[in-house]
Amino acid sequence: MSTTTPASPKRSSGHTKLKQHGPTTWSTAYTRTVADGPAKFLLLSDVHFDSVKCDRDRLKRHLDEAVAKDAAVFCFGDWFDLMQGMYDPRRSYSGLRPEYKSITYLDDVIEDSIEFLQPYADRWLFMGRGNHETNIEKRLSTSPIDRLCQGMGGIVSPGSYSGWIKIQMTRYENASFVPMLMHFHHGYGGNAPRSKGVLNVDLDQKEWPDADVIVSGHTHQKWHVPMTVERIGQHMALREETVHHVKLGSYKMLDRFAGWEVEKGFAQPRLGGWWMDVKLNRVMINRKETVKPITTFTEAH
Repeated sequence: MSTTTPASPKRSSGHTKLKQHGPTTWSTAYTRTVADGPAKFLLLSDVHFDSVKCDRDRLKRHLDEAVAKDAAVFCFGDWFDLMQGMYDPRRSYSGLRPEYKSITYLDDVIEDSIEFLQPYADRWLFMGRGNHETNIEKRLSTSPIDRLCQGMGGIVSPGSYSGWIKIQMTRYENASFVPMLMHFHHGYGGNAPRSKGVLNVDLDQKEWPDADVIVSGHTHQKWHVPMTVERIGQHMALREETVHHVKLGSYKMLDRFAGWEVEKGFAQPRLGGWWMDVKLNRVMINRKETVKPITTFTEAH
């Protein structure tokens, strides 16, 4: 049973289940008038919900804010920690929360997550895989993400480790949609204690040049780097656009006493995720007025 009091459910307006187009591609659509304001999203990664070091108070506060703001929620891997199973070489009895000290450890963690997330099921659109979930799939031949999403119900889609989400916006019913493309990758590589992984921005830009937003997690680093890129339209008109590179942070506090993180010299992570607002603006491009999505990021801290 969850030890954290859940929020009171609130009916969301406009959030619908993602449409899946392939194993790693999804889309969703929003109709937002000027009076509605921007479509709002809470982007998370590396929550490590079942860890003794998960900052559940901060997590619940951010999810309650998502309810108040009517924001949709995406999690891009490592919702679970799940390092205390019998086949995991990282397991530590002192790292096991008291309520999970049972023979049905894996089941208890999943059921606790379902109970905690139930009040947010009408706005939780995506639950991606991270290395902690794929480790369970490899060692125990079961998918904790699929089981979690089945238990949550609502409109959540179980997702991949890497892929694409297209957010389509329009101001009027039956009008043309304006797309915003987001590429996600749970993350790769080491902790990069000096560069914080920012050196990967240029590599990611080359790898996914069509993306408007590129998000990743895994390293527990947290930053936002906007880049200006040049693109060309079908009529050979050049334009400048902004691509947002975002490291999503974590909700797992560093254990300074002992353990993997402190032994590897990891720095204290900046906890929390990111708020993403997407709105339609009329802008002039090559002397022509056009409508395009404007995306802004604010730290959830």
